Amino acid sequence: MDNTTVQQNKPPIWQRISLAQLFMYTILILYATLSIFPFLFMLGTSLMTTGEATTKRRLIPGTGDDRYQIDTISDITPCILYTRDTFINDTGDTVTKNRFIVDIPDAALVAQQYSNYSKPLYENRSEYFRIPFLTNYCAAWQQGKLGKYMFNSLKITLISVAGTVVFATLAAYAFARMNFAGKELFFGILLSTLMIPGIVQTLPNVILVTKIGEIFGSQGWFAQNLGFSFCGETKNCWINNWPALTIPFMAPAISIFLLRQHFQSVPDELWDAARIDGAGHFRFLVQIVLPISKSALFVILLFAFIGAWNELAWPLLVTAGNDSWRPIAAGLQSFFNEEARLPQLQMAGS
Repeated sequence: MDNTTVQQNKPPIWQRISLAQLFMYTILILYATLSIFPFLFMLGTSLMTTGEATTKRRLIPGTGDDRYQIDTISDITPCILYTRDTFINDTGDTVTKNRFIVDIPDAALVAQQYSNYSKPLYENRSEYFRIPFLTNYCAAWQQGKLGKYMFNSLKITLISVAGTVVFATLAAYAFARMNFAGKELFFGILLSTLMIPGIVQTLPNVILVTKIGEIFGSQGWFAQNLGFSFCGETKNCWINNWPALTIPFMAPAISIFLLRQHFQSVPDELWDAARIDGAGHFRFLVQIVLPISKSALFVILLFAFIGAWNELAWPLLVTAGNDSWRPIAAGLQSFFNEEARLPQLQMAGS
């Protein structure tokens, strides 16, 4: 009975919200709306035809502009959508035909070799797949070789993440738990590198990667003195290959710093107990420190993954002229510059 009375006397939610809370919710809703608008614009443009994307400024795709309908049973291109079109012909009869829809005039001209009907489609007809126009995604995927670039990004990211976890963990443990001459000096130098802008390090890194790659190449030190090369007949083993894309970023200073601070919080009593049991530094690190450092390791892993996946400038420098190891970010940039002049293809690729 008392609970029922409390529920009946409870004021409505709009009376329990203060002005400060209302203002905060309003700001958050406006920010969310503004943040999602670029995504909606990208999605809407990717579903447009050439005419809609280039001549009409709209957020939602329209119908029928610059598309071509073709009567054919031949496979013109994998990027053509199938549709069933029902309309009234010149004699007044209702006709149903199977058609292919393309949005590229050149494709329609080629299709005339196999077809007895091809013309621009501006009329409103009962066509399936009119909206959305998914051909853009098919064209971007094929022309931009996005599948290959995404697989490259996956390989590069996995190698970078694994290397970062291994090397950053070992370096951070050495700075946190081991004693050696100049430890604080070296750690201070490491921290000072965080003040250097990344763009300033680009040219020295390119020179360093090029020189190291030549050492392991077909004309490098190993080939001349030991008679073998790590990469066959290739002169440079690093450029246009995974080492140049991953090794320079396997021990970032920020990751070492964060892990070092976390490792320092491990009680010394655990180290003393481990030594009594006969454990050395490596066993102590693997069996005790790492299991209680999962949160810090997850942060490092997340930073490494995002950095490796989104990197653009560096891959463009070390994979110039060769796309065998080009990641998705650099691949999209090349696709935009070389293939995708049309905005709907750019948005579909993005």
